Amino acid sequence: KVQNRSENITDRFFTLVKQNYKSHRDVAFYADKLCITPKYLSQSVREATGKPALQMIDDFVVAESKALLRSTDLSIEMIAETMGFHNQSLFGKYFKRVTGHSPRDYRKDTH
Repeated sequence: KVQNRSENITDRFFTLVKQNYKSHRDVAFYADKLCITPKYLSQSVREATGKPALQMIDDFVVAESKALLRSTDLSIEMIAETMGFHNQSLFGKYFKRVTGHSPRDYRKDTH
């Protein structure tokens, strides 16, 4: 299948997110790497997936975080560090903003 421009940008964006999500969770970083504007990146990703670029970054970070919370006995502090957050508090606020639950509540509900 021949990809349109939005699909091509989105594929390249996802590759970059997988490589950089622990240190970069902002659209501007990825847009710069792709030599396009943040607005164009978000429009392209939305056209290809139905979701804006920032939501795709958040979804990826949260999916990885949930996997660690479910499948390991690492402390939440260690998971925060593994995911590239400067401290447990920042991780907790981020996780709760995206999911509506604290990491501790999520872990308790899945065990």
